[in-house]
Amino acid sequence: MLFSIYYSETAYNIMEIKTPSDLIIDFNHNGTIDTSEEVFLKDIKVQANPNDKLSKEEEFIFKELAKNYTEDLFFNKKARFKKSKLFINNKSYEELFNSSGYNYLTNTEKYDEIIKYIKANTFYVVNMHNYRVHKYSCKYSLKSDNYRLFKEEELPSKANYCKLCFSAAIKDNKTECFDNTVLGSGNIKIFYTDFTTKLKPDKNCETSVCKELLSRINDTKSTLDIAVYGYRSIPQIETALKNAIARGVKIRLVYDLDKKGESIYEDTKELVKIIPYSVSDYNSQQFIKNTYNNIIMHNKFFIFDDKTVFTGSANLSSSDMSGYNSNTVIVINSSDIAAIYKSEFEQMFNNKFHTQKNKLSNHSNIRVGNSTISVYFSPQDKITQSKILPLIRDAKKYIYIPAFLITDKWLADELILAHKRNVDVKIILDSLNARSKYSQIKNLRTAGIEVKAENYAGKLHAKTIIIDDEITIVGSMNFSKSGQNLNDENVLIIKDTKIAAGYREFFEYLWKKIDNWWLMYIPRAEGEDSIGSCSDGIDNNYDGFIDYEDAGCKNLRSSR
Repeated sequence: MLFSIYYSETAYNIMEIKTPSDLIIDFNHNGTIDTSEEVFLKDIKVQANPNDKLSKEEEFIFKELAKNYTEDLFFNKKARFKKSKLFINNKSYEELFNSSGYNYLTNTEKYDEIIKYIKANTFYVVNMHNYRVHKYSCKYSLKSDNYRLFKEEELPSKANYCKLCFSAAIKDNKTECFDNTVLGSGNIKIFYTDFTTKLKPDKNCETSVCKELLSRINDTKSTLDIAVYGYRSIPQIETALKNAIARGVKIRLVYDLDKKGESIYEDTKELVKIIPYSVSDYNSQQFIKNTYNNIIMHNKFFIFDDKTVFTGSANLSSSDMSGYNSNTVIVINSSDIAAIYKSEFEQMFNNKFHTQKNKLSNHSNIRVGNSTISVYFSPQDKITQSKILPLIRDAKKYIYIPAFLITDKWLADELILAHKRNVDVKIILDSLNARSKYSQIKNLRTAGIEVKAENYAGKLHAKTIIIDDEITIVGSMNFSKSGQNLNDENVLIIKDTKIAAGYREFFEYLWKKIDNWWLMYIPRAEGEDSIGSCSDGIDNNYDGFIDYEDAGCKNLRSSR
């Protein structure tokens, strides 16, 4: 690995970083490593606190992470010597390293975080010549001249396991998955998709949630009403819709178009061709004046035979239905719930969208089996202000939130107040949206709330809150002002201990799968930080570049 360095106005290459304090520099420009070119930086010290009594393996991991940190500092950066000190982009290497936490004497707080990170994770040594995976204790683990340390869940896809280390198939986090269906009272099913095990989208309709939708369409007898943000091709769903129409099912569709008459999804027009009874919010967009950006019809719900509702955060897209994105979907067998959704659908189908709709009545505290369900719609119900914030204020034990985004300051402020009264508040946010200038992640973290930014290829697309093993809030509405005040959205507030406890278990599973490192930092949505994002064929950060064309991926080294 080569790094450019400047000394006396002359550029040199660093031929090797043996340790953070031991560098080999090609002073004679011959492209080979000479012993006379080894430089020791006496002020750079990797030191663990002896009182921590780290094991030999933990000491090894600590030193390897310090070396990785140094490599990342120098990679693709200009550096130079000045008064016998090494500088990177005019910043002192000594000062940068001493602030990193790899010397407990110079930054105790970050040092403690690194030690917690080491103790909370499992690491393996990988021979980068043959991708053989070893435990540290294996006699072959450090034999290679090109080994690298990997966390268990970030092992290379081509990894193969040393038979001396692993007598049976390794039980790694990459193959671990969660039971993604929670049964409620018999009339309710909740699905949540595990994006930590699905690193590339497909159109195969093989997930439980997609199979459920497909089965419901195939079983529909007379009517099917669909409200979706847009459509990205899923061939089996298209075939099922065509077959339903052929057998006499009346299918109606409402969908979103922007002010230019365009859909966010490329196959929406094909869905409209299949379903002739279709209405978009385009005319409503033209009618509403003085709006910032774009108001959207953001629902994702289906009403089957006026008896069953399928709704939640999942769009009718290959990325959501394949489980590549993490979503929550609820299926409710209840004519009462279906009637409420039908009333909302009829307004939109008759060209009343957004602020033009009328507020519905009698849609709270509907009994469905052992559950009590309230249904709310944006923008008429002002859901966050009038429904969600009071529940946050009443929380006693915990509030767990897996969410695409939180930009609503009112919600963030109430979560901070809950944290101050010792309610356990934990949040997982989508990484791309966590980087938004509107995100409340900085305010929440500064207040002491634990907020993880996910680091997987897919989006954390859920919009869910779980409270005290009692209440589950699910729906299409992001926790933003536009979600509450402008868009067409639907939200369900469910009082059911079994459902809330089941979702809590899934949240805790996701929390464990996302490294504690991301309690402090925010990964790039496309890059080596986000697992699978450089090989999924998706433009994860919407910058026009995919996989290794993206700046976050193109500089990946072969050893990463």
